[in-house]
Amino acid sequence: ITTEDRELFAKAVDHCGYKVAESACCTTLEEAVEAARKIGYPVLVRAAFALGGLGSGFAQDEKELIALVNQALVNSPQVIVDKSLKGWKELEYEVVRDANDNCITVCNMENFDPMGIHTGDS
Repeated sequence: ITTEDRELFAKAVDHCGYKVAESACCTTLEEAVEAARKIGYPVLVRAAFALGGLGSGFAQDEKELIALVNQALVNSPQVIVDKSLKGWKELEYEVVRDANDNCITVCNMENFDPMGIHTGDS
């Protein structure tokens, strides 16, 4: 499923002419450090496959990144390093599509949680 695979999703969004925040999936501290250097600080570090954001947070520099990644890898086999979108607004749309590809927007909403905070974690 395209929406469940970050790389496939990013390619699909790019194909539509839009951009996604740069990110990398990492399984070691070394990979995460390299990813953060490539992406540029600040970054958001998230423990993958973990409910409640275990070991997640924002890193302003490599020292903060190392602390977050070491904690996240205790709880998860993988971390996701994302370009920080702090300060952005998040707008969400709920869309229903039927078998004939008819779509209707049921509602839209602005999330009041800061960007990077999953609604289920607030």
